[in-house]
Amino acid sequence: MLTNYLKIALRNLVKNKTYSLINIIGLALGMAVSVLMLIFVMHEFSYDKFHINNARIYRILAQIKMGDSDMQFTSFSAKLGPALKEYNPQVQDYVRVKPAYQKVVIRNPEKGGELFYEQHFLFADPSFFKVFSFELREGNPATMLEGPFTMVISERAARKYFGDEQAVGKMLVYEGKHMMQITGIAQDPPSNSTFDFDFVVSASTYPKLSGEDKKNWETAGIFTTYLLLDSEKSKSVVEKNIKREGNKTGAFDSTAGYKLESFGGIHLGNNFNESGNTKLIYIFAGIAVVILFLALFNYMSLITARATMRAKEVGVRKVVGAGKSGLVWQFYVESVLVCTFSFALAFLLVDLLQQPFYNLLDLHIDSSFLLSPEFIGFLALLLIVSALIAGSYPALILSGFRPLEVLKGKFAGSHNGASVRRAFMVFQFAVSITLIVCSLVVHNQLQFMQTKKLGLYKDQVLSVPLSATMAPNYFPLRNEIREQTGVQDVAFTNAGLFKGYNMFFLKNFTTGKDVSLTYMVVDKNFTRTLGLKWKTEPAEEIWKDRNYVVLNETAVRQLGMKGNPIGQKVGENDEVAGVLKDFHFSSVQNEIKAMGLFVVSDTSNVLKVPGAAGVLYVRLDPKANLKEKVAAIGGIFKKYDREKPFEYYFLDDAFNETFKTEIRMSRMFSVFTAFAIFIACMGLFGLVTFTAEVRTKEIGIRKVLGASVAGIVALLSRDFIRLVLVAIVLAIPSAYYLMNKWLQDFTYRIQIPVWIAIVSSISAIAIALLTVSFQSIKAALMNPVESLKSD
Repeated sequence: MLTNYLKIALRNLVKNKTYSLINIIGLALGMAVSVLMLIFVMHEFSYDKFHINNARIYRILAQIKMGDSDMQFTSFSAKLGPALKEYNPQVQDYVRVKPAYQKVVIRNPEKGGELFYEQHFLFADPSFFKVFSFELREGNPATMLEGPFTMVISERAARKYFGDEQAVGKMLVYEGKHMMQITGIAQDPPSNSTFDFDFVVSASTYPKLSGEDKKNWETAGIFTTYLLLDSEKSKSVVEKNIKREGNKTGAFDSTAGYKLESFGGIHLGNNFNESGNTKLIYIFAGIAVVILFLALFNYMSLITARATMRAKEVGVRKVVGAGKSGLVWQFYVESVLVCTFSFALAFLLVDLLQQPFYNLLDLHIDSSFLLSPEFIGFLALLLIVSALIAGSYPALILSGFRPLEVLKGKFAGSHNGASVRRAFMVFQFAVSITLIVCSLVVHNQLQFMQTKKLGLYKDQVLSVPLSATMAPNYFPLRNEIREQTGVQDVAFTNAGLFKGYNMFFLKNFTTGKDVSLTYMVVDKNFTRTLGLKWKTEPAEEIWKDRNYVVLNETAVRQLGMKGNPIGQKVGENDEVAGVLKDFHFSSVQNEIKAMGLFVVSDTSNVLKVPGAAGVLYVRLDPKANLKEKVAAIGGIFKKYDREKPFEYYFLDDAFNETFKTEIRMSRMFSVFTAFAIFIACMGLFGLVTFTAEVRTKEIGIRKVLGASVAGIVALLSRDFIRLVLVAIVLAIPSAYYLMNKWLQDFTYRIQIPVWIAIVSSISAIAIALLTVSFQSIKAALMNPVESLKSD
């Protein structure tokens, strides 16, 4: 029986090539686009699930309210983990982890002096590879991180530094002076891991790098602590004891609230990482489902439209004894066959589009994830669900025909699903119009942020990160760069703009309320180099050789300073010398916050602190050759610091990084709007083709009676354009509502202009007209003799 069903299904596919191609290609596109987006979605939700103990691992998190700010932090004393394990039998183990927040320099002493910046660098306890399920290629997990100056490296790091040679037992040089022994090789962390490491150094190494004594190292809040509990039910018990044990460590804030955060929820929870943007993930998932349904609706619409062509087949088969269940199975087999062909084509498209899709959205996903049982199971489920949905409505419609009426030619239009097809088409174009509106709004908001006046100069500003190794040669480096042709000015800061800042709390001068003050340590050239505008400029003759602080307008207002702020003290010793007009120093999504610039006369002292870092801003002449200037500055840098590779970035690139999520959204909407429109147009094209085919004789008669080509085109197009107009009426308010909700996340945002609705509507109508007209004109130009000769 199944063989017979397959034969009939194949025969129908071959007989109706145009509709078969439209169905298969439309479904394949919908499936391919959905699979690509759902790869990303499933990958994000799969983070850290590969750890065997995932459900029992927790991170300690502190939450505190300072003024109007809700703060949370995860760095604690090195004593906290051992104390909680000792006094809580529910804690089976702990791991203290400290990422290297700045890039470190690594060198292989056996292979010349080539230096490499590395950023995937962790300090961790020996229990790291016992609590977390990272595969080891070589090394004993119980002992390989016990001693100081020992490290485990990833396979990719081993290949990079040693090629095919044995790596365990060899040495690497850290920051130009510390020899680290390799005691193990770990498999590269999967792409869905919160920890993306290439180097894991023993935690006992950390205090020896900066010369800290044991007491300072243990009490300083520098480690993120993870606990492995005996059961998920133990969470509340251990949570209650954190404050009690923390108070014994010597560095603990008893005013904060403490909780245990599930490790598996960090990536999509409180991980301060752009890649964990939950909202973007749900948007991806929603669009993936919608586009898949667009393709499925196309299939169902075309199948039911052609129901009249198969009505007699169904009638005859019922007369000769075919039951309804048999017919249902027949049409389901056809749906499964079409879905299978579409699925195969979709796989080819996914393989072809996968890397461009990753590049478009700046994604990295391991191929091993695509081969995981979970993902393969998802693909199988997608095929089954698609076949069930695609076959359900056509099977019910076609199998429900009454044979006597059909064979007498009384097949009624009410039985052929015309109203449902119209609903499908309205839905398809409503989705397409909504995506057009969303794409235009996201693009305009992005353009608004990119072109917003920041109150500072960011173009042609080269940013050169500096470390403590540059301290002795800072002034010769700065002066030689400043003397270069094409260099307009040079300035220093301890924290790069748009990259993250230090902060402390002050009391409001009037109310005593806590106020957070973001601060940077800068030199006197900073305001001039970055083109900051003064509200009250420091008097040069008074402040020439002194350290002082300048505040922005927001800081003066939030600190409640009365009268003239000049000469008033911020903290114990820092006097306010000037007031800057507000400028954006972080993302333009948020309002400008209180900022203090601490101006020092000798910025080399800033770099003398162990582990210190800074940024040298070089403002270049707009007419200068960037490539040549960067090369020249790189040569000067290498002259004064041979322990660090030359690294740079442009300030406008750092600014653009602050709305990376919005850039991804803009790209996503642009690409997938095009896919949605194309799928909708394929369905429309199929319906117009079918309509022209059904009304061939009518068109022929109208032409004989004198109807013009334009009149026939208008006749065939009218009903479809009406449906597009209905879609516009439904889509525009919905899209405006969704986009207004999205824009609420931005302090500085556009008002959605009316022209977006007009452009979206005209675009939808124009696209529909082009699609309809192609087939309508072809039908209108047909020779009426050919249309009528069978009669």
